[in-house]
Amino acid sequence: MTTVLVTGGGERLEQVTAAVRAAGAETVVVDDPGRLGEAVSGRTFDGYVQLPVAMTPGEGSVVAKVEQFLTQGMLSRFRAAATVLPTLAPGAEVLLVGGQTNVDVDAPDDADARAAMLRVLAHALRAERAPERLTVRVANSSWTAEQIAAKVTGTGHSGPTDQGPDDAAIGKAYADWRAEVVGLARVEF
Repeated sequence: MTTVLVTGGGERLEQVTAAVRAAGAETVVVDDPGRLGEAVSGRTFDGYVQLPVAMTPGEGSVVAKVEQFLTQGMLSRFRAAATVLPTLAPGAEVLLVGGQTNVDVDAPDDADARAAMLRVLAHALRAERAPERLTVRVANSSWTAEQIAAKVTGTGHSGPTDQGPDDAAIGKAYADWRAEVVGLARVEF
């Protein structure tokens, strides 16, 4: 039986979990990032759906609210992926689902930047496993729970992908990229 880890928050978590179960997979659900390490310890997953985390807007300046959004929202997704990566079976399906918006309507938001950060996470996950093939896709918020379940369980057609068919070339490219990133002695931001 396929085992799928589903992380994130909000009502979308319940919808996706129900759809993955309906597709015939066993699910492990984690809605608290602080419990993720404990929940995945000693387990192996055939699939991983990472949904946006639920956040409560904080007090303070617009700059402080954007910082909260980045650290507790977008960047927490990188920490979660790093925790989950060792538990993914060879050939696992990973789906990073977008849709997290800024927690304050008065704060600036850039949907393209948020999507780009998820694509960077997808590339980093693939590179970490290179030359082994790890299928990582980025889905936007328009994907239904059923489409997400179909893609992560392999039970049907869901939506577009962002990976091409040349597995050997992809594996080598990511292995090279990983060597370059790990070899960086100094990075300026």
